[in-house]
Amino acid sequence: METGKKRGYLNEDFRIFHLRDREAPQVDYHYHEFDKLVLLLSGGVTYNIEGRAWLMKPGDLLFVPHGAIHKPLIVPEEEYERYVIWCTPSFLDRWERPEGRLSVCFDRAEAPEGRLCPLDLGTRAELLRQLSSIQEAQRSGQYLSALAAESQFVSFMIAVCRIFLSAGDTSRDAAVDPKITGVMEYIERNLDGDLSVEKLSSVFYISRYHLMRRFKAQSGYTLHQYVTRRRILTAAGLIGRGTPVAKAAEQCGYEDYSAFLRAFKSIFKVSPRSFSSLSSKKDIYNE
Repeated sequence: METGKKRGYLNEDFRIFHLRDREAPQVDYHYHEFDKLVLLLSGGVTYNIEGRAWLMKPGDLLFVPHGAIHKPLIVPEEEYERYVIWCTPSFLDRWERPEGRLSVCFDRAEAPEGRLCPLDLGTRAELLRQLSSIQEAQRSGQYLSALAAESQFVSFMIAVCRIFLSAGDTSRDAAVDPKITGVMEYIERNLDGDLSVEKLSSVFYISRYHLMRRFKAQSGYTLHQYVTRRRILTAAGLIGRGTPVAKAAEQCGYEDYSAFLRAFKSIFKVSPRSFSSLSSKKDIYNE
């Protein structure tokens, strides 16, 4: 299995897909540079995000932060219908106001493994109405239709953020290994430090063997693969925001610049200095 591959490129500020499959698509672990919402309409799916498995039922809304490594496991022999919404972090950031942010529901510091919110029938119907209205505006070709669609999408995201903030601890999740969740949180906070197996096993009072075995079972990654991807994804975000390449490498724990270049190219297939050209690609991968 090819793990951790970047899939999907978003050239617009946001994109909406209404998808229906009668055969369960096979999807590997991957990540996106944009934030993603999944509104399940029918079928069943378990989303594994950063080592946490979310059991989705029809009417559930799932938040997948950009850069989060994830994989959906779809129940076979059931029609799998869902809305998938992509939006760029830069678009959400443009609408930040003193009273709040549209990006609050994708805040990795608060929920690096995503978040799931069950919806009541009325709330689901209202979100579906809004999504349909946005798509109609996009297709209309009328005067300022793009602006109309954008303003409606902002209203949709405000509604979504309110749902997120009022949901409380109502999420359903599958079996989670608290020890490994703690390891992932530690990694996220210490990307510039020592994240060797020896160091982590010492911090969490667990043998190297059991740490590596449990980490692989929970996340689908070896510990080394996961640390490398978290560091490179974070460095890519810094570079995209204008941080010099060498400084981004240093801030993400790479003292050896050549090792950073090799790791970056192994994931993005281009050098860090050519990274911005990725946004021009057209590959679409909805999940």
